[in-house]
Amino acid sequence: MGVANLAGCSSNQDDAEKTTNNQKTQSESTPLEIQHSWNLAAEKDAADSVFDGFQEFHPDVELDEQVVSGRGGGDLKTVVKKRIIDNNPPDSWQSWSGQNLRTYVDAGTLQSLQNEAESRKIKWDVFSSISKDLSKIDGSFVAVPLSIHRLNNLFYNIEILEESGIDPQAIQTPHELVNTVEIVEETTDAVGVVHPTKNVWPTLELWESMLLGEYGLETHQAIGDEEILSNKRAVSESLRLADKYHEQSPDGIVPINWREAAKQFQNGNVAFFHQGDWAAAEFQTDDFEFEADWSCIAFPGTKDQYLLSMDSFPFPRNSSSVTALSEFLQYVSTVETQKRFTQRRGSIPPRKDVPKSGYDPFFRRQMDHFRNTKSQLPSIAHGLAIPLCHGIF
Repeated sequence: MGVANLAGCSSNQDDAEKTTNNQKTQSESTPLEIQHSWNLAAEKDAADSVFDGFQEFHPDVELDEQVVSGRGGGDLKTVVKKRIIDNNPPDSWQSWSGQNLRTYVDAGTLQSLQNEAESRKIKWDVFSSISKDLSKIDGSFVAVPLSIHRLNNLFYNIEILEESGIDPQAIQTPHELVNTVEIVEETTDAVGVVHPTKNVWPTLELWESMLLGEYGLETHQAIGDEEILSNKRAVSESLRLADKYHEQSPDGIVPINWREAAKQFQNGNVAFFHQGDWAAAEFQTDDFEFEADWSCIAFPGTKDQYLLSMDSFPFPRNSSSVTALSEFLQYVSTVETQKRFTQRRGSIPPRKDVPKSGYDPFFRRQMDHFRNTKSQLPSIAHGLAIPLCHGIF
């Protein structure tokens, strides 16, 4: 496939940063360049904990941390792809795992970690099975996982549901959820649901939770295997349900992003909010407490599934700082780094041996759910299960 296909999957390349056409060589003395998109609030604090910690352990390494903001990491993908096309990729970058990594492998950009002596320091046996699977392409490790998010969360306001006489655990399907939102609005002064529409990805996440909850594991896996046409009805009906759900979100003059939606939920007059568990790190305060003011269930119909995305750092070829890059990836893989990052980010660690102590009660529960659910599923919406450039819609 090669770089030409990478260009075909890329979008908005004219908006990407300008780069040179000079390919890095092993002989160049250059800083270790790492790109990521964690630039706001809890995510920035989490990123700082990683890069500051790495510099403390490796003060001899000159680190060039580049932050590319915007579109839930989408602008970062555009920048990285442009850099690859120009034969000048960064030394590593924040990337969703799974089939997102295939794009880079097919372009000839990544190499196997198993071929490097330093990779022996990465103790793969202590990582969860799904995190190892999503770090491999064609059986070879090409990235180191850092952080796992659950996507099929339904946050709810405890007081509003009690006022409505609604037991959230009794909501069994997405159809029932849509009906329940209507009941909330008929019986209280609260807003039934808030949903961000400024970006497309929250709606893709919502659609995927609707699909999984209404049509089940086998249909989700079939679509992940690109059996789209035979499941066209499930895709379209799930989209219709997602549309009906977010139509009940209050309209504003300007569409809101997920942080603004989380803030509305936190203000206490919204019954339901569907979002990745990173949201919990944003709205946990003394005035809005877990299990006192808000709680969370698996999206209706998905109780036995952990629908996930996972951040990782890939291992490119032709790095100008191979030794420093190996040290960085080994550092990312450690218990302490994963614990510090995920506690701040609002996520859980891919490693199985990170202790739950130090995590707040919500994320301790997320860790229990992850370890005990029947199915851990890579996300379609974020390209882990199917390359997004292959397309469903």
